Amino acid sequence: MEIRQRITALRREMSARDLDAYVVPSADPHQSEYPPEHWRHRAWISGFQGSAGTVVVTHDRSGLWTDSRYFLEAEHALAGTGIELFRLQEPGVPDYPAWLTQTVEAGGAVGCDGASLSLATFRSLRDTLSAAEIELIAGDDLVGAINSDRPALPANPITIHDVKFSAMSRGEKLSLIREEMSRYNAEWHVVSTLDDIAWILDIRGSDVPYNPVAVTHLLIGQSEVWLFCHPRQVEGDVRLALEQDEIQIAPYDAFADRLASISDSVMISPAQVSVGTSQSVPEQVARIELQNPSTIAKAIKNPAQIDHVRSVMVRDGVAMVRFLHWLTSAVGNESVTELSAAAKLSSFRQEDESFVGEAFRTISAYRGHGALPHYSVDEESDVAIEPAGIYLVDSGGQYRDGTTDITRTVSLDEPADEVRRDATLVLKGHIGLATLQFPAGTSGGAIDVVAREFLWREQKNYKHGTGHGVGFFLNVHEGPHRIASSQSSQELRTGMIVSNEPGIYRPEQYGVRIENLVVVTPPESSEFGSFLGFETLTLCPFDRTLIDVALLSEHERAWVDDYHRSVRERLLGHLDGDAATWLEAACAPL
Repeated sequence: MEIRQRITALRREMSARDLDAYVVPSADPHQSEYPPEHWRHRAWISGFQGSAGTVVVTHDRSGLWTDSRYFLEAEHALAGTGIELFRLQEPGVPDYPAWLTQTVEAGGAVGCDGASLSLATFRSLRDTLSAAEIELIAGDDLVGAINSDRPALPANPITIHDVKFSAMSRGEKLSLIREEMSRYNAEWHVVSTLDDIAWILDIRGSDVPYNPVAVTHLLIGQSEVWLFCHPRQVEGDVRLALEQDEIQIAPYDAFADRLASISDSVMISPAQVSVGTSQSVPEQVARIELQNPSTIAKAIKNPAQIDHVRSVMVRDGVAMVRFLHWLTSAVGNESVTELSAAAKLSSFRQEDESFVGEAFRTISAYRGHGALPHYSVDEESDVAIEPAGIYLVDSGGQYRDGTTDITRTVSLDEPADEVRRDATLVLKGHIGLATLQFPAGTSGGAIDVVAREFLWREQKNYKHGTGHGVGFFLNVHEGPHRIASSQSSQELRTGMIVSNEPGIYRPEQYGVRIENLVVVTPPESSEFGSFLGFETLTLCPFDRTLIDVALLSEHERAWVDDYHRSVRERLLGHLDGDAATWLEAACAPL
């Protein structure tokens, strides 16, 4: 069906259930950032493929709400569909809950798929609609019902992640979680988030593109543990390893029935389970509502994991240097496009024996495409890269011993003064954050301004967050911590890995972003208390032609030189020939 036909079919289903509107979020029963194709309903109903957005359909209007990262992509995807684009955080643009209160009459009903919408989102939306005397119904999956070509539920084989990488057995992790359950007198704990399950049980999968996780649910009791998955996902040695730790295996679709049999208190996280999962627990069962204990434990990497990541950064840095050397040599001498450049970078990473796959779809963006922070190149948008202008590449790898995420911006000719100024202001913000010391207990939201200070002085800014948490051979976007001006109250703690990625974007011209991963270092004490800082983990030179040295302070120049010295010392022994010569020049003192 075409998009308009899909909207019409959804409206028929709405009419059959007396619904005045239907909400289609970017969600699945596991609250995944990137749902498997089986649950990518918002993309299917609208044609918009971006990772963030919500579609709302009424009987005479339909709209997509998304943020500034995706405005241009959404405009293109929605053209001719009849779906309106609502640009979040633009003046005069209501969010979709407010729009529903303005659009649906009092006494009306709004529906959603209870199996996918999170309990926290459902409650927030319900409260907003209730104030306007509108009912919210968590019911059937109407979009799945009209999609005759809906992909099957993924059920790829699960693998065991060697304990040598985590340095903590699944038995120890389960004990940690049970201790937290005991603190709150919880007999059971429901876990639906896939990366939490992967961390707890030391398993990995391939059910979600770029995220090494398996579609499963987990129920942890004080004396038993149940993993709900497709039987073919756990066979042979994998099943044996889990059963040796007394993990009981049950079919994925038996999860709701098992929850219905619970008679004792249960711990759930409203933001990490669906409203449907919550409804499966009997009403009389006492509920303790807390964030999954594994979420914060997973985010704090132990010293062994950090050592593994340092090793990964050497190998990933070598791949990046080989790519940048190839790029600067090939452009102008052979045919290079955004797609072929991304494929070349992937080929360098694939030479590492511990490489499993890309951490996300590479953003390979030339000139104006670089001004789209989440640009996704395909055969239709692909363009040739010429020996002129700015090229931005944001990429990462999933290795068995760590996850990487790096952005570099390259000038392919002599950059204009304005470009160099923009790039240097971004670099100054990056250095400011990398060298920051801050009191223990500080949140990411409290330090976001540090990366923006020099841009703000010139009335410039970027509209994305400055940093996101990163998993250990898990999701490249990992909570609960982040560095952003909003929704980032989680304090930064020793061992947390987070990105440092300020940028600037000039529509239809170019984008500049510099991204390294950093880890929060152990506290140092002074008479004013404990202070934390960052250790930069990523190893790859910056483009020196984009640096206006006159704009850097003595401290900033010294930091760049020290960083480049470290990159050279740690990578040079793994390179030879022209690539080694290129690295020497790229890391020369400013």
